[in-house]
Amino acid sequence: MPAQMSIADDLLHYIKTELAPGSPDLDVETNLTGVVDSTAIMEVVVWIEGKFGFDVEIDDITVENFGTVRALVAYIEKHRKK
Repeated sequence: MPAQMSIADDLLHYIKTELAPGSPDLDVETNLTGVVDSTAIMEVVVWIEGKFGFDVEIDDITVENFGTVRALVAYIEKHRKK
C-alpha cells in the first residue's frame, strides 16, 4: 500500500496548499464537497492528468470518484494501470 499512501499524501498536500489552505484538518475520509468547489475539482482533474498521465473522463467526475481523497486514490489507481 505504499503507492496508495504516496498518492493520498500528494493529493492531501495539493488540496491543503493549493485549493483549501484554511482546512488543516483534511484527511483521506473528509467529504470534499464542503471543502472545494467545482472550479477546484477541475483543478484537481488537471493536476491528476498531469501527474499520473491519463485523461479523466467528464463522466468520471462524480461524488463516488471525487468525493474523498480515498475515493480519488482508488480512481487514480484504477485508471493509471490501463
